[in-house]
Amino acid sequence: MKAVLKNPRTGELKEVKVGFSFVLFFFSALFGLPLFLRGLYRLGAFMAIWRVFVIVMSVLPGEETRAALASLFLMLDTGLIVWLGLKGNEYTAKNLLEKGWVFAKPDSLEAQFAMSRWKIEPVAAAALPGNGGTAPEARGIASRPWARCVERP
Repeated sequence: MKAVLKNPRTGELKEVKVGFSFVLFFFSALFGLPLFLRGLYRLGAFMAIWRVFVIVMSVLPGEETRAALASLFLMLDTGLIVWLGLKGNEYTAKNLLEKGWVFAKPDSLEAQFAMSRWKIEPVAAAALPGNGGTAPEARGIASRPWARCVERP
């Protein structure tokens, strides 16, 4: 299932899959390249630094040290990659929402499912300014940019 996000300024649409990211699972170990392409620069930088660290540590002298570190790094790598596969699409969507993107069809089944899986609070249409409600900022939502996920009419 994919949620469709829309850039209100340009009208550009992006689909973000709800669920496991196989792209991040298989390719994020390549110096975090898919993370950079998704705009997740901090995670991408972390993965690039982690990969360089693992490569440097793997050329250490001493067979025993290398063997111990290899098994430790294998476990940590596996954990990181599985975690990115599980959370990568959620982070991608929240990153887009923080940049001002909104759900293209906030009342659709896909958008509602995505909001519930990603723990994003939908803003009810009645509570939007101009509809007789209070502004999201007045309700304390301003500190969570992704909570403003409904395009204002």
